[in-house]
Amino acid sequence: MNIAHSVIIITAAGSPLGKALSLHFASLGAKLALVDERQHALGQTLQACQAIGAPCQSYLIPDQSERTIATLINNIHQHFGKIEVLVNCWVDSALPSLLSPSSVDQFSRSMNEKATPFFTFGKQTAHYMRDHNCHGVIINLAANEDCLHNSVHSGSKAIVSGLTQSWAKELAEFNIRVGGVVPLTIECPCNNHHHKLSSPLQYEIARSAEYIVANDYFNGRMIEAEVS
Repeated sequence: MNIAHSVIIITAAGSPLGKALSLHFASLGAKLALVDERQHALGQTLQACQAIGAPCQSYLIPDQSERTIATLINNIHQHFGKIEVLVNCWVDSALPSLLSPSSVDQFSRSMNEKATPFFTFGKQTAHYMRDHNCHGVIINLAANEDCLHNSVHSGSKAIVSGLTQSWAKELAEFNIRVGGVVPLTIECPCNNHHHKLSSPLQYEIARSAEYIVANDYFNGRMIEAEVS
């Protein structure tokens, strides 16, 4: 797929990773629909993309229900035309310890806040691409923004990988490709101090996402991004 002039939705666009992805695809000439629930952070990403002359529009969503996301996708279509790529960002958070007293409630809350909107964006975009006969691409990304050195928690990484493979099989008959990118899992020495995902690793994740979009044979697989 030719990235220049393609219409790309980027979720969690106000996050550091979302901003890095937005700027990278903006530099390649894509048309960007930037989506987030956080107004200030979303505005910063929009301004940064506009500063380099990218055709882009921000979409602040009040919630991440199916109806809201379906309406959002329709609005993006009305503004830009045919949507070809979804960059679906899972902003990772630690899964609770299995034996902690409130682990079930914490796990349920984490899945509701992280997994449900991630899944819903995938579903609604797949419906749109199928109904509009788009030979589109869905890229599932995951990154833990609380840690400079690592990664993504292994449980979240497994969920993203599993969904990527499952969706690729289901959507193949509609010529919709699905790929994924996660940071390479390494031993983290930072003891969970609050560091942000490093800029070099953000760039490698963005380059990996570009590779998936540009290569029509890439489907149903994950890339583990690392900084050499």
